[in-house]
Amino acid sequence: MSGDRTTLPPVRVDAELKERLRRYAASQERDVSWVIRKAVEEYLDRHEQEE
Repeated sequence: MSGDRTTLPPVRVDAELKERLRRYAASQERDVSWVIRKAVEEYLDRHEQEE
């Protein structure tokens, strides 16, 4: 990832998903934002390959 970072609009999730993200991030010793970035990147990679 390049040094050009920016923020996106807030994403609303329910409390259960937020807690799942928090638990998973903690288990991986990562920030929740890192988990979200990786998930979005993997999602886009997978779907862009289908095009």
